[in-house]
Amino acid sequence: EYMGTSLAFCALVHSCFVAMASESAPPIEQWRLAAINLFAGASSGAIVKTGTAPLERVKILHQLEGMVTKSASHVPRYTGVWQTLVLIVKEEGPRGLFKGNLSNVIRVIPVYALKFAFNDRFKDMLRSAPNEQLSVAKLMVAGSLAGLFQTSITYPLDFVRTRMSLSESHHGARYTGIANCFATVVRNEGFLALYKGFSMTMLSATPYVALQMTFYDVVKRYFRRSDGTTTVYGKMLCGTVAGLAAQTLTFPGDTVKRRMQVLGMDGGERPYKSNWDCCVKMMRHEGWRSFFHGLHANVVRSLPATALQFLLYETVNKRLGVVES
Repeated sequence: EYMGTSLAFCALVHSCFVAMASESAPPIEQWRLAAINLFAGASSGAIVKTGTAPLERVKILHQLEGMVTKSASHVPRYTGVWQTLVLIVKEEGPRGLFKGNLSNVIRVIPVYALKFAFNDRFKDMLRSAPNEQLSVAKLMVAGSLAGLFQTSITYPLDFVRTRMSLSESHHGARYTGIANCFATVVRNEGFLALYKGFSMTMLSATPYVALQMTFYDVVKRYFRRSDGTTTVYGKMLCGTVAGLAAQTLTFPGDTVKRRMQVLGMDGGERPYKSNWDCCVKMMRHEGWRSFFHGLHANVVRSLPATALQFLLYETVNKRLGVVES
């Protein structure tokens, strides 16, 4: 089911761009614009994720902490952002702070490229006039479709990124590299294991992209100057507000997704039978706060990350001759 959905969306990508090529601009110009959007999104993603990699790993470790708690008297291993950073360096050295970053950069290049490119293309398709200011409803539709397409295409990379971030001593993760992680998962858990947590991702990632893109476009309208452009600081503030709001609202879904991704790792224990069972057991055994484990690290990480990703994306677009919309 998951593979069928993903392949269907992959098949639609080409027809989507071909259809868009018949819009107002000539085909060559449409393809050039799409390529610029992809490059701008990929560039911003790689820079932002590398700079915030340590906090990204802290967030994931906190989200998964409850899965290894064996009893009520168990003392949590990761109790705070700074404590977790220090513990990682102590046990794994400074390089441990960037464990899984390569897989994250490889993941985020197509993720950011497709997210921004799809969102821009879908907004163009929803405009009845070239420079029409879209309503919030149309912005949500464009963002939702962008999130749906992007997530379906890149999900296995997100799965591997989570597995690569795990601690060998605490989670028993023993992956030597990205290719080894793919091979080990397929060998021990089957090919469809690469899509564990996919259904929850569709319920959280799709509205996340929709909310993030919509918040950014709406908030940016209040910072536009008379010439239609936005200052650097305005773009950074808009990006921060959009990212923090969207991530906070969809964070519980992200936590459940992470737990489902490590479920039965290498043939190990499977404490949850489904997404719903995971939610019920988390609420029963850990309380509602467990859905927000790692939120503090995520907020600290998101302050620079969300501010920079939109700024870098629009800066690269501008350098390559794309007018701000």
